[in-house]
Amino acid sequence: MNPVFVDTSVLIAAEDVAGGALYTATLAWLDLLWRSRTGRTGNQALVEFYDQVTTAAASMPQGDARAAIRRYQTWTPWKTDAATLETAWAVQARHQLDFGDCLAVACAQHSGCDRMLSLHLPHGAEFGGVTVLHPLRQAPPSLEA
Repeated sequence: MNPVFVDTSVLIAAEDVAGGALYTATLAWLDLLWRSRTGRTGNQALVEFYDQVTTAAASMPQGDARAAIRRYQTWTPWKTDAATLETAWAVQARHQLDFGDCLAVACAQHSGCDRMLSLHLPHGAEFGGVTVLHPLRQAPPSLEA
């Protein structure tokens, strides 16, 4: 299985136990990515995750957020560099997306991912060779496939 990039929105949804079907769907995807060792993310996504989950109304304890980030560090998160910024700007110029989404697409590209799990970008859309998958609209494939 090719690596799959996971953006901030999905990382956050995976922590929301009250999220119902979305929570269940994100956990199914993350379980597959852990078992197949094909999960990828970026340092920017982890920074955004920490900021959002520790400052929300029903915030996650900082220690729990740190533990989650330490787990995702095993995915060797992509570090934003000059080339990544250039790619993000090119995606932004072509697709007119919010810059944070462009940066996620660029990190996915540079991480060798042709698929990205996201809750904010349209399911099935392709940006710079990266196809967006919404966990509620696309079930994870089986490992046997």
